[in-house]
Amino acid sequence: MPPRVVTRQRVLPSFDFAQDPERAKRVEGLRHPMRPRAGAAYRAPFAAGAWEPWLRVTRCLLAGFVLWLLCLSVVTAAEPQLLVGTAKRDLTPPVKTPLAGYSRRGGKPATGTLDPVSVRAVVLQAQDTTVALVSCDLLIIDERLFEAVKARVRAGSSRPIALLLAATHTHSGPGAYGQKFLEKLSMGHFDPAVFDFLVTRIAQAILEARATLQPASVRYAAAPTEGLVVNRMQPDGVVDAEVTVLAFEDRRGAPRAIVVSFGAHPTTLGAWNMRLSADYPGVLARAIEERYPEAMCLFLAGAVGDQAPVKQGERFERPKWLGEQLASRVLALLAQATQGTSDSLQVVQRTVALPPARIRLGPVTLPSWLGRSLVDDDASVSVVKLDRIMVFGLPCDVSAELGLDVKQRARRAGYQPVVVGFANDYIGYCLPERLYRTISYEASLAFNGPTTGSMLVEELKRMMGQLSDQ
Repeated sequence: MPPRVVTRQRVLPSFDFAQDPERAKRVEGLRHPMRPRAGAAYRAPFAAGAWEPWLRVTRCLLAGFVLWLLCLSVVTAAEPQLLVGTAKRDLTPPVKTPLAGYSRRGGKPATGTLDPVSVRAVVLQAQDTTVALVSCDLLIIDERLFEAVKARVRAGSSRPIALLLAATHTHSGPGAYGQKFLEKLSMGHFDPAVFDFLVTRIAQAILEARATLQPASVRYAAAPTEGLVVNRMQPDGVVDAEVTVLAFEDRRGAPRAIVVSFGAHPTTLGAWNMRLSADYPGVLARAIEERYPEAMCLFLAGAVGDQAPVKQGERFERPKWLGEQLASRVLALLAQATQGTSDSLQVVQRTVALPPARIRLGPVTLPSWLGRSLVDDDASVSVVKLDRIMVFGLPCDVSAELGLDVKQRARRAGYQPVVVGFANDYIGYCLPERLYRTISYEASLAFNGPTTGSMLVEELKRMMGQLSDQ
């Protein structure tokens, strides 16, 4: 037989509240506060329609919040953001190294350091374009140094970075990194350890700057200076005394990077100086960085080919005087700089075939087959466009006349120009043809004939037109 299941029910006792008034009061006190007591009429907590004003306010607040989110997304999509990063590295070689700049030094090693020599990098990024503006306290950037840095940066970066790698053209910077015969005359014998050291430090600065990208805006200013530069080829020749300033600022309006371009040879220190020095560009950079401790100042040599610095004072007083004069002018310009929109960043770089080599030793011109073994047969030129600002990179000591030609064409097209020499390569001097025909030091170092300078200028104009059409 299946087991018998017994179900038990618990019978709760019933109470007669009428006979027990005290218990009735206790039970009544346990009722929900919104429930009416026995015998009382039900009362709604709010009169009919009392919630309506609150509901209307809530609906308006929600609609306003949604509208704000939509506007924010539209503004973000419509305004591409400019990002800027900066970094600085010391370029003092770990061993005694010849100074670059004057063949009269005979390749003798430096006897010490007068002031720091550095590499400073400013990396710009907008949408899919990344560009590094780099200033090195070196005499020149030759093709081998540029290509080695480019390869090192490519290996260390997850995205392409276009390089505008420029030398300040100090004549008291590290030498021993040039491998060509003519480079060794002014730099001393090639030292692979020094070359690799420079490549490593420059690439590190670029990659570190790339890692510090932050939102920024840009301001531009340019104005003439007085009493700081003269034409060293012709007493009444063309002088470009203009100083150009780019200020990259963070969201608070504080400068992160200040780029200065000026066209006077950094030769306030002569061959008599045997200590490492950045010359007057170093004085300028330190003065700006002391005024803005959170910012980095990057100097770019302009069209210095036939432009000499004005020298005031004795020996080591000269770079200090010129650097401080220029810094004073730059600081004044920062207050007048106009705001750019920073809504586009583009770059075009080309390698241009050069005319055959024509190396002249006094009245004698070397055979072309011998000249080809001593100098380059092509050159790299660059144009960087940041909104209405255009930066033009040339691989040479370019004369003021040619530099002004580029500036004037850019301004007629509505752009604010920055001309940079010693960028990405070095091919010697580039002069107008009439100056090439003169008997002068500069003309003797125009290695590729009388038309090279005008040819490169015309190429820059074509590149500018290409960017303007985009």
